[in-house]
Amino acid sequence: MIRRVLSAALIAVATARAHTQQVTPIDAAAQLRVAAEKAPGNASAWYALGQAYNTIKDNALASFSAPSDAPWRALISADGLLENGQYTESFGLYRAALDALPSMVTIHESIARIYERTGHAQWAAIERAKVRLEEDACTTRRAMCEFRAARYRSSLEAAITGVDGESRYWTARAANELALAAFRHLDTIADSPQRRSVRAATAQARERYVDAVSELQAAVRLAPQQPEFQFELASAYYLARDYEATLAALTPLLARYPDDVRLLTLEAQALVQLQRAGEAVPILKHLAGRRPNDAALKLALGRAYLQSGDYAAAIPLLEPRVDSDTDGSLHMQLARAYLGIGQRDKAAPLMTRAEELRKADDQRRAELAQRTITPPK
Repeated sequence: MIRRVLSAALIAVATARAHTQQVTPIDAAAQLRVAAEKAPGNASAWYALGQAYNTIKDNALASFSAPSDAPWRALISADGLLENGQYTESFGLYRAALDALPSMVTIHESIARIYERTGHAQWAAIERAKVRLEEDACTTRRAMCEFRAARYRSSLEAAITGVDGESRYWTARAANELALAAFRHLDTIADSPQRRSVRAATAQARERYVDAVSELQAAVRLAPQQPEFQFELASAYYLARDYEATLAALTPLLARYPDDVRLLTLEAQALVQLQRAGEAVPILKHLAGRRPNDAALKLALGRAYLQSGDYAAAIPLLEPRVDSDTDGSLHMQLARAYLGIGQRDKAAPLMTRAEELRKADDQRRAELAQRTITPPK
């Protein structure tokens, strides 16, 4: 297992991180905050704190998995799109979320920000005027009020114990802001691999994959003995579609950690992209045996079998996932497998359905492209 190595000078941080296996995520973050504040110039301390808050955020986001949580998922997606400057896309999701969650008056503020950033100041003023709170709102909805006042630690403390949708939402939002603050601290101190890692993550979120590679190359130069940064670099090469570089970056890591699931998975994915499915299949078979309930691994193995021409082996792995196909690609792959074993009668309806799904996906994309930012209702 790859583990980040901390300097011996970071005794306080190391101690706090050791405790994270025995306490709740919020308590772990509190311990790491104490350690970071005792070492304000130490990049590892602040990076660990940011990661701790990210864990809280990720746990909260993962809780929105029920069908009834769809409006919350739309709201969360809209927040992310707004943060990345995708104003038209976020606008539509905010409108849909507001219709389903009318009590979330902060959505009006988000829509107003979109208006302001797209040159509609008058519309922004109208939208902000719609934010009306009950007199006791800051008593019954303290997490929301604290967040609006930029008191993120207080907001998180108020939200973390709740189980309703709004509490989980503010838990995610507040933890995200606290993580960003910890990561921003890295820009105020000496250059470090942690600082470069954060910059790379930001670049990847904005689909600037070549920039992410450059940042992680610098991180590896700063910390050549820390394998986690080497793995991040290999992953960045993959996202930048430089699959040969991915494999080259993985080679020394696999020599040290030959059974690491993350390394083996990334290696297999790069091999498939390079049309070297014969090398990928044994790796994926090994991983699928270790994780028999991992549907994504089974699908990857099925596609590797298809690429290598082992159609009979591909079919039982592709079939269970065909109902989740949204663009027709999986139907077409399964059809190819059936054709490969001579069963044209089974391939024909799959190809017809693949074309239907492709057209529907093209239509959805066209509709998204035509969406515009409209005046307040």
